[in-house]
Amino acid sequence: MKLVGLISDTHSAGSGRDLPVSVFRAFSDVDLILHCGDLECLGVLDYLETLAPVLAVRGYEDPTEDGDRLALTTRVVQVEDISIGMVHDIQWPTPRIPTSPDGTSLVFPSTSGTEITARKFGQPVDVVMFGDTHEELVCWYDGVLFINPGSPTYPGRKHKPGTPGTVAKLRVDKRAVEVELVQL
Repeated sequence: MKLVGLISDTHSAGSGRDLPVSVFRAFSDVDLILHCGDLECLGVLDYLETLAPVLAVRGYEDPTEDGDRLALTTRVVQVEDISIGMVHDIQWPTPRIPTSPDGTSLVFPSTSGTEITARKFGQPVDVVMFGDTHEELVCWYDGVLFINPGSPTYPGRKHKPGTPGTVAKLRVDKRAVEVELVQL
């Protein structure tokens, strides 16, 4: 079994050391951390790597770096027998998957989950992880699990102003997955 920490939209400035301590408590037992962009500085990845290896995709305002840690727009990560497609904004690349006006659900095109993910990631995936909206969301569509871990630093509209946000943890055991949203 592998435990994967899921995080997005940290919007950290400077060194990246301004992440809430609660993120580190939540991820203290993970084997891998996946970041879905809008980190804003590479220091966030460096800081998270003190806990576990980190793989990320770029958000709108993110820098670039050489190497495999930070992919441009999409990437597929294999964890045990599960493939995880990562993208910052679920609406790009095509096919577009809009969110509902309140950000609490997705509006899927009239095609299969396999076809959607094959077009978006170049291959079918079992799990899609995304960010951008700052609204945590977990839903299944046609056998594919879609996860937005929310934002630990700037949570979405359903959170009271000034309260901490969320991250998520994904338990992978061969072909089985279980996701837990963690309120910080």
